[in-house]
Amino acid sequence: MINPGHKGIYKQSLIRKERIPPVEAKTRAEDMLWDEECLRIFTDASELMRQGIFGLGICFIGQGQTSVKSKKHYNPSMKAVNVYAELVAVEFAVDELLKAIHNNNHALPSRIRILSDWNEVEKLKITSKITKNNAINKVAERINEKTKRFSALYPDFDLDLTFIGKDERRYNPYYTAAHNAAKKIIR
Repeated sequence: MINPGHKGIYKQSLIRKERIPPVEAKTRAEDMLWDEECLRIFTDASELMRQGIFGLGICFIGQGQTSVKSKKHYNPSMKAVNVYAELVAVEFAVDELLKAIHNNNHALPSRIRILSDWNEVEKLKITSKITKNNAINKVAERINEKTKRFSALYPDFDLDLTFIGKDERRYNPYYTAAHNAAKKIIR
């Protein structure tokens, strides 16, 4: 017989109110999904216990479609260098964008935003010299070359690298999908 006054052996069955997305967040997610004018690509990176084994995750969202991709990246010399991992994730997003367009997987809207949670991603619009670390700067140079090539091939489309702040990440299922994909690939 179950004792109704005894609570210790049962897991919490109700979700805390803080974890339930507000109506505004649900509306924002729906708007992103059905946006015909802007394709968003959320990026994230994760590292396996400071070993230089990185998981890269991206989530394409827009025009009623979502697509999540991930891959492993190895660079033992960059152990615990989060900036490097985030930049490689952005490069992965640019590469996958070019592949998707070439394979005609996505119809192109007028704007394409690659969103990263690295707070200095917008520096890439100005320079490839992000840090004193040459390996990081080489990744930045490759990203800038690829985005310039994209703009030359598709001049009618606006490609933008954008920082996604805490408020926009909160209750965002697409950022969470990129984040989870990055973690899952290295487990």
